[in-house]
Amino acid sequence: MELIKQKIGVVGGSQGLGSWIVKYFRSKGADARFSSRKENSEFDSNLQLADWADIVVLAVPISAMANVMEEVFPALDDKYLIDVCSVKKFVIEKYQQLRQVYTEVLPKYCSIHPMFSHRIKSFDGNVVLFNHNDGAEDLEDALKKCFLEDGGVVKDVQYIKHDKLMGLVQGLNHFNVFVSAKTMARFDEDFEDIKSVASPPYRIFIVFYTRYVLQNPLLYADIQMRNEYVYEVVRIFRDEMNRLFDIIQTRDRDQFMEYIMEMQGFFGQNEGDIELSSHLMQKLSQKLEEK
Repeated sequence: MELIKQKIGVVGGSQGLGSWIVKYFRSKGADARFSSRKENSEFDSNLQLADWADIVVLAVPISAMANVMEEVFPALDDKYLIDVCSVKKFVIEKYQQLRQVYTEVLPKYCSIHPMFSHRIKSFDGNVVLFNHNDGAEDLEDALKKCFLEDGGVVKDVQYIKHDKLMGLVQGLNHFNVFVSAKTMARFDEDFEDIKSVASPPYRIFIVFYTRYVLQNPLLYADIQMRNEYVYEVVRIFRDEMNRLFDIIQTRDRDQFMEYIMEMQGFFGQNEGDIELSSHLMQKLSQKLEEK
């Protein structure tokens, strides 16, 4: 398949990742257009877009993904469908249900997860996960080739495994960031005073607290609440938080040291990142000095 010869329609293409996808394929020379609730939509409806396109990309919020897939599905016979959802199990199950309902409609389906935001300047080094394929092997091969040529990283991760991993990579990370950021806000110290005494490692925390907190919380809410594996992860987090809190409250230094040493075997596999962290700290220190 030559992507450049395909008509690519992006549902939700006026903003966020959807807008990035439209611009990306246009930069390749493909005819990429979008539908949106906004006034600048290039189609009157999502169904009209699906009638026009050879490849339909769903780039809508997680909470809207199932309904929009159902909306366009009748127009997808012998067409390609891509979802770029951050949570996979429920959306792939929705696709499978629709296949049973619309037995006369035979789409070719590829479920992927671009692991980056629309703010990236270059594809170089950014990861795209391929999670499920139903008759769209030629499209998957073409996408992988395109992304790899631009310096991207592609990886196959089965969709249930994907959601379990995202429970940690996204769910735990976001939960930890928001609870930590909320704690900082409630402690009620002057923000500039906090920054003035923070070493480069702690400044990184503050950078990311700010980055996440000042973005639209809807995406994070959907990731936390639509990925069923996040609950299990944050329950473990709560248990470990309570355990460490009890150790600190009783001032049991031996138990504290044992608590840390219990996980050293797991993170010892990643010891090489210590050198990387030193490099990042040095770069951040230089940036702070420039400011």
